[in-house]
Amino acid sequence: MLISNNKHYYDQQFSTLQLAEQAIENTEFEECTFIECDLSQAHFKTCRFIQCNFKNCNLSSVKWGYSSLEDVSFSHCKLNSVQWGDADWGALSINAPVSFNSCELSNSSFFELTLKSLKLIHCYAKNVDFRHADLKQSKFTGTDFRDSEFLQTNLTKCDFVGATEFNIDLNNNILAGAKFERFEALNLLTSLDIELCD
Repeated sequence: MLISNNKHYYDQQFSTLQLAEQAIENTEFEECTFIECDLSQAHFKTCRFIQCNFKNCNLSSVKWGYSSLEDVSFSHCKLNSVQWGDADWGALSINAPVSFNSCELSNSSFFELTLKSLKLIHCYAKNVDFRHADLKQSKFTGTDFRDSEFLQTNLTKCDFVGATEFNIDLNNNILAGAKFERFEALNLLTSLDIELCD
């Protein structure tokens, strides 16, 4: 099935769709499922995704072009080099309108976004920018955060159980009530300029 501009798609399944480097404008997708689609470097301009699921898709370097994402889930997808600040997140959303399960999100940016209760579960998030973001009560279980940046990030009551390779400065982030595994929590002490002895 081809996708056209200025259309509304409801309860459609798109399989192995090839939209790499293509532009889609003013199109609405409601309760749609995308399976094994190549959307890398696609540009969605002022589109709307409502209760959509992406499974095993390549969305690396996708441009959201002020498109809105409402209750959208990504599972086993490639989402590398994505600027999430380019999406229209709206002002009324109480919880994060997106969730990620077993996805690659390396070299992406959530800079200054408010995405409370975000779900990043068993993901690979290398070199991701979370600076100045409000991620309160988010779930990051099993995610690899190597080389990712947290600075003045609100991580209140976040769940980092099973997360690895994170480097979070205790003095420059909010971590009240956050959960960590005991061994991995030692990573938090590297910011304190102290020496640990057995």
